[in-house]
Amino acid sequence: MKIPIFTIQKISKSNFSYKILKTFLVFIILGISSSVNAQNFSTEVEIFQEVFGIKKQVAIANFMNLGEDAKGFWDIYNEYEEKRKELGKERIEIIASYVKQYQNITDDQILDLFKRRDKMNKAMENLQKTYFKKMKKEIGVSKAAQFWQIETYINSIISANIYSEIPFIGENLK
Repeated sequence: MKIPIFTIQKISKSNFSYKILKTFLVFIILGISSSVNAQNFSTEVEIFQEVFGIKKQVAIANFMNLGEDAKGFWDIYNEYEEKRKELGKERIEIIASYVKQYQNITDDQILDLFKRRDKMNKAMENLQKTYFKKMKKEIGVSKAAQFWQIETYINSIISANIYSEIPFIGENLK
């Protein structure tokens, strides 16, 4: 059973681009869907992370209108992105592992993937808490919260689209 892909709506506050978000999704879905060996997959993840990071920064700049606060924010943002990219690689590797195994996945494999996902989610939550504190000191609570709104929005759209493309356990695609 596949869940329909959600439609992406423009954020009314700014000219946040549907095309930018669509580009993110195309890269990640292609990276996950293709049957590649570990080295090629790793390269694709790196390319996706680079493109995602650059285009995401443009979207955030358009959404937030930071003005004078930009320099301090971007320094913190770049630190955050480097750490987020590492967790993003782990997330993609977990999904790729699942996709490779799902047709004959064992209980032990499911438990291993669940533990890896849970650990990665906790690390992401801790990363976001740490960087929210740094951002609020630099740009204030409202602007820091605004960043996390757009960050959560982007991640939710990506997650919804990824999960709409991968099969459920026991799903027969033949």
